[in-house]
Amino acid sequence: MIRKTLRASIPAAAVLLALSMPSFADDTAYMKSMEKMDTDMKKGMDPDPTKAWAKMMVAHHQGAIEMSQTVLKETKDPMIRAMAEKGIKEQTKEQTQLKQWIAKHGG
Repeated sequence: MIRKTLRASIPAAAVLLALSMPSFADDTAYMKSMEKMDTDMKKGMDPDPTKAWAKMMVAHHQGAIEMSQTVLKETKDPMIRAMAEKGIKEQTKEQTQLKQWIAKHGG
């Protein structure tokens, strides 16, 4: 049941995010990072819902990092820049923690 729900919700979330994105010169970078994130999140499926969550979150965080890097190339808005930079730092830290947990728990 959990796997079916997750499989259905991941593509839906990606579509909603894509539709909410503004169109600009580098919008293909967002699309590429979202497609990669979606593919990598699906690879994280595991019969153990805890392991599945951890694996999928690693991919989800990577998508957030890549989108933040893209916006940093495009925006001059100080608040967005600060949030993107903070996001990269925090997402990278959480990715490391999740990867360590996965390695420890036989992921």
